[in-house]
Amino acid sequence: MAAIWRKPVLWLILFLTWCLAWLPRPFNLALGDLGGRLFFAAFRRRRVIALDNVSQAQANGYIDPDVPATRIALGSFRNLGRTAAESFCLMHRGLDCFKGRVEFVGADELTALIAQAKSGGAGLVLITAHAGNWELAPAALSGAFNFDISVVGRSQGELSNEILTRLRSRGGGLFIFKDGGARIMLKILRQGGVIGTLFDQADIVGTGGAKLLFMGREALTTLGPFRLAAASGAAVVPLFCRRDGQKHIIEIHPAIKPPANPKDRRWLLSAAQLCNDLLSDFLRRHPEQWMWSHRRWKKPEKPKEEIS
Repeated sequence: MAAIWRKPVLWLILFLTWCLAWLPRPFNLALGDLGGRLFFAAFRRRRVIALDNVSQAQANGYIDPDVPATRIALGSFRNLGRTAAESFCLMHRGLDCFKGRVEFVGADELTALIAQAKSGGAGLVLITAHAGNWELAPAALSGAFNFDISVVGRSQGELSNEILTRLRSRGGGLFIFKDGGARIMLKILRQGGVIGTLFDQADIVGTGGAKLLFMGREALTTLGPFRLAAASGAAVVPLFCRRDGQKHIIEIHPAIKPPANPKDRRWLLSAAQLCNDLLSDFLRRHPEQWMWSHRRWKKPEKPKEEIS
């Protein structure tokens, strides 16, 4: 039965998103912004989570306490809406609608690492967060530096997966699901390929994550991308995308070299902690550009005065 209705629904979604993608950019972004505002107003649970996360970050001194938490949380939802609208442009029109709107900071080392990978060296693990337009980053990097990126993500259900596959293959590679995709990822990396993945959502208990500091609190952090890098000899390259007016800035940080011993857990923990720290610093500067509506800290922390 599911197969009967899924195709017509998919075609309808593709048609509607195609229409949105071909709107003039100001209208496209305005509709995305409106969608984000409506989502903020309508979905109380996500709104409460975002406000709670922002308040915790402010209490720990990572976000300016003088900025209203509501303003930051609403800005986050507005960014999410704009990202969705722009992603439809990317899916249907490719990079043409972003021409002249993407800039790279710190790309020199990445250029050298890509050249090494193409000449037979180990691949690269590009690691990023739900910041700015994170969906744009793989395609923009692929187009600017002439290499394919296979994107790793969670399965979202059959219909969503079909749409995400169309979007996330714009980097020239595959869209690989995290569950059961480790062998494919390792093969790509060992052949000098590049994979891109997100690391900023809380890992699931029992999957091999580690409790590491994030914005002053312990958060269950995924170690999966770092395990892949250690096992394949690939370097990890942290990067974050942010909006700057009408432009998208992709900040590329120095590569984290793989360990000599693939089973070195200390390297796994230090590499993951470094990425948490880099994201924390990014959020100090651009708090409204991250997706605060995910419960990054799974359990509420006791007020500091109650801790003995």
